[in-house]
Amino acid sequence: MILKNLYGILERLASKSGILILFILAHAALLLMMLFTFPRINDKLGTEAFDLKPFGYTQAEAISMIQNLDQSTIDLYIFPQLFLLDVVYPFLLALLLSTLIIRLSKLIKLKANLLYSYLFILPFIAMFIDYIENILIWRMISNPVEESSEIIKIASIATQLKGIFTTLSWSIILILFILWLRSKWFNTRSRSSIT
Repeated sequence: MILKNLYGILERLASKSGILILFILAHAALLLMMLFTFPRINDKLGTEAFDLKPFGYTQAEAISMIQNLDQSTIDLYIFPQLFLLDVVYPFLLALLLSTLIIRLSKLIKLKANLLYSYLFILPFIAMFIDYIENILIWRMISNPVEESSEIIKIASIATQLKGIFTTLSWSIILILFILWLRSKWFNTRSRSSIT
């Protein structure tokens, strides 16, 4: 029931203008992170922030990164990075990717079955994993003395899973887009051969 209601909401958002607005909003949030928070955080860490490491990080890397942080950078990382921008952006990105999956599926008249009907959920799985990652990073940087190897390991796995589910979502969109272009091309050819 919840998934059906969510699908109905996303289907209404899956218009050309709805997708364009979601694209602009999601990328505006990403741009804020890339221009204002991540450069300062990355500069202090001496490498990319935890969230930006798609292959994760080892315990030694994480401890070394945490030791490079000063209090003002920790404060910046916690807010606005983790608990404002990195809450808004994954939500907007999940909406964008889900609406793209739904729109393209409808354009190619993809027959609904158990597998195809739930593809739109993948971006939301990535979003929830991103939120778990945020909480774990917050734990790592706010209590560096008490840091356990388990939290670092789980945070690294969350970072990797977030990347996997986001990449999977974009891959599905790319496949659906290619199928849509292919169907348009065949429709155009069949119309021109009739005339």
